[in-house]
Amino acid sequence: MKYKKYSKYKDSGIKWLGSIPEHWKVNSLKSLLKERKENNNPIKTSNILSLCMYKGVIPYSEKGNSGNKSKDDLTAYKLAYPGDIVLNSMNVIAGSVGLSKYFGAVSPVYYMLRPRNNENSVEYFNNIFQSESFQKSLYGLGNGIMIKESINSGKLNTIRMRIPMDKLNSVLLPNPEKSEQKLIADFLDKKSAEIDILLKNQTKLIELLKEKKQSVISDAVTKGINSNVKRKNSGVKWLGKIPEHWKIVQSRRLFEARKEKIRKGDEQLTASQKHGVIYQKEFMRLEGRKVTLVLKGSEILKHVEAGDFVISMRSFQGGLELCKYSGSVSSAYIGLIPIKHVVHDYFKYLFKSVTYIQALQSTSNLVRDGQALRFENFSQVDLVIVPEKEQQQIANYLDEKTSTIDKLIEKANKSIILLKEKRTALISAAVTGKIDVREL
Repeated sequence: MKYKKYSKYKDSGIKWLGSIPEHWKVNSLKSLLKERKENNNPIKTSNILSLCMYKGVIPYSEKGNSGNKSKDDLTAYKLAYPGDIVLNSMNVIAGSVGLSKYFGAVSPVYYMLRPRNNENSVEYFNNIFQSESFQKSLYGLGNGIMIKESINSGKLNTIRMRIPMDKLNSVLLPNPEKSEQKLIADFLDKKSAEIDILLKNQTKLIELLKEKKQSVISDAVTKGINSNVKRKNSGVKWLGKIPEHWKIVQSRRLFEARKEKIRKGDEQLTASQKHGVIYQKEFMRLEGRKVTLVLKGSEILKHVEAGDFVISMRSFQGGLELCKYSGSVSSAYIGLIPIKHVVHDYFKYLFKSVTYIQALQSTSNLVRDGQALRFENFSQVDLVIVPEKEQQQIANYLDEKTSTIDKLIEKANKSIILLKEKRTALISAAVTGKIDVREL
């Protein structure tokens, strides 16, 4: 949809804001919003709130395991009220800001802002803080900069720079009449709700596609791809009924642990569920972030060969990884050397199947205790001997099926990116007066 513009504009004199509608004003943040400086001492609430990038202000109990842990001393917190704009002074530049619906205790590094009088709409000014162009305009105000630069593109991925309140107070903001502020805020609420529904649908689609992918993999590696073949009870819980001509075998009959120390000239490798086992330099390039290289005491590293399977620290959650290169890995990893009856393309799917991972998890309580998976755990999960020709047929089948599903997932992810970009663009355009939404 193409939105109309205002009939007349004027130069705001502010770089990030540009031209604004002729009847709008420009005022300092301090003249429009005031900071709430109320501490939770004496304790008025034990309801701890958290500020999340994409969820806004939520109860800490809904946050999950991500981010910082809450403090034990409740008196160290500030207080936030319903209708406060809550912003993280260390991360507002990255969009860590939201409008609170709750009364609760918040981090002492947060600022709580509210209108100085009834002539302004808090929802409108909250949307200004959501504007990417406004966030970028704050770069020069931060102290204590921590920047992680993408190795690939030079993009700033993590920015933590505390903005003092006195500097924030001097920032100039667009200021239309309250009635117009409310119309803009209502328009953005409506459009954001519409986009949220579309985002939810795409996210659900991705979840279903991932479940479908795992189901296809698990079925193929444990039952084969010929539905007409006779089956038998395998006697192994995670495998269930298998084709009659398949055989059950102890894992150690198909794989042995590689016990070789690092070789001279070995380049360090890293294991990840996303990329498998690849060189650390390549991993950093793909992920746009750095990882720790072992420069001293490298003799503790282990050697692995291309074609090995690797048990990593994440194998309890994501299965075993296929190693594509020769090099060295962490001493916490275990390389598995195929002995016989192993087609790599087949076992790379089997070792990543949900049913196999669940079988690994059942071998001990190590996953609960946070300890590493060992060869002994691997050895407790029996495997199957499948004719090598059939292994390759199954792998080829899965290559085709998973490729189709992956393309659908990629398409859905692109839709999510475009929807988020649309919302960001709408917010910036509406709060800066680049579009006229008064009659919508």
